[in-house]
Amino acid sequence: MKYSIYLNQGNEYLGVNEKTITVNEVVETVSEIALAREIAHENPLIPEQVAHGVLQNFCKAAANLMSMGYAIVLRNGNDAALRLYADIHVKGGNINLAKARELMPEDVQTEADMFEHASDLVSRAGVTVRAKAECEQKFSELLLSVGESVNMKDIVERAKVVRTNGGGSQGGGTVTPPSGGGGGDNPGGGGSGDAD
Repeated sequence: MKYSIYLNQGNEYLGVNEKTITVNEVVETVSEIALAREIAHENPLIPEQVAHGVLQNFCKAAANLMSMGYAIVLRNGNDAALRLYADIHVKGGNINLAKARELMPEDVQTEADMFEHASDLVSRAGVTVRAKAECEQKFSELLLSVGESVNMKDIVERAKVVRTNGGGSQGGGTVTPPSGGGGGDNPGGGGSGDAD
């Protein structure tokens, strides 16, 4: 596993005026074929073509079950590793008294009124639904247990991000490759190529 070190000069948009050091992973995306091959290595009774077919249909099958109100839990043995579910919230954020008065000015004057009309208020505001995935602690433990090393790829100096009159931002950075092993040839970090 690889990571880059970032020397940050500050970010006015985030209200950060001090210099900070952060670290982010440098990853590449693998194809379904590569993952299917790895599944076949883990269990030779599962042909690579079968594993690939399962992976190609996984998202649609999971979405069908999630739309019925189920969470999908992927396990490593008996340990929950990854949880997929439909994440539902009030559109635009929580409804407070001011928002409730905007939505139902004729019926809501107090917090008691707001609670009394909670169902109507949520109906008027609407809800948002998004698919969400959460990695459980056991997945992190599994990742750390497989014995792969963690190596620095490079050091990136980020210029201070400042507000501009046009509403955009200005900033940049320079890359310092690591001295010694564990590096790579992709300065700037964050790969997105497919590996198979």
